[in-house]
Amino acid sequence: MNLQDAADLSTALAAIATFVLVGFGLVQLRALQRQVDIGQQSSEAAVSAAEAAHRAVQEAARARVDEQVARVVVLSQRPQWPPLTNPHLGREGQFQLFDSMTLHGSPEVSHREEFVFPESADHLMWFVVHSIVTNEGRSTARIRIAGDGEFYEGESPLLPGETIPCPPLASQWRSDRSYLYREHVLRPGQTALFRWAASKTVADWTVAHSEEGPPRAGVNLEVFDSAAHGVVDTVRMEVRAWTLEAVPNRAEHWRLKDDDTDVTVVVWPTKRRYLAEEPLPE
Repeated sequence: MNLQDAADLSTALAAIATFVLVGFGLVQLRALQRQVDIGQQSSEAAVSAAEAAHRAVQEAARARVDEQVARVVVLSQRPQWPPLTNPHLGREGQFQLFDSMTLHGSPEVSHREEFVFPESADHLMWFVVHSIVTNEGRSTARIRIAGDGEFYEGESPLLPGETIPCPPLASQWRSDRSYLYREHVLRPGQTALFRWAASKTVADWTVAHSEEGPPRAGVNLEVFDSAAHGVVDTVRMEVRAWTLEAVPNRAEHWRLKDDDTDVTVVVWPTKRRYLAEEPLPE
């Protein structure tokens, strides 16, 4: 073997060694990638297990709370027909619609009455809805109406033959004598009567988006349990109504429909907040 052959052999051996090293490196990289993937999967599995455990603990805590707190059930009659209207009340503000002076100046809408736009567009129109609420839970609740509504003593066709007293007043958010925002006490097993107003302007009762259905308006019933349990419930109540129809051959003239076929009341399922799960304010 001459010098040239030896050099060629050395080059070939070096190339083979390099190839072997590259192959070995690739094998090592693949093995390392598999280890990384396994580690990541293990980490994700651990996170999922921790989240599942947290949810299980949270659900168990909620179940314990749900057994002890107040639980209200709301039933509503059909909205009063015809609705009421007042030309002196507009779009803004709390009107205290159940104030005696307001009711005195708010007649029922007549079927012969026509609302001409834009003059009548901002007149307020509202339905009165009578409802009952029963505390079927184990603890006393404080309840209030977020919107225009009030509790009262009386009778209801939903509970025939009974005179239901007005629930005791717990506190009042405002210093005046308005019935708005008053909190009442409802003990376990007790029922209370209340009425509320679903109000919008005349123009708003004529407008709706097809995907959302008819115009709607309503109030919330808010229920506060004791601080020991830290629960706040909200019950949304709405009137959905095609109230007015266009007068044929008279532009921008509207009138009340012949009947209340297209008027319904909806009581949404209770939404519950667990205050212990909410972050503390900074």
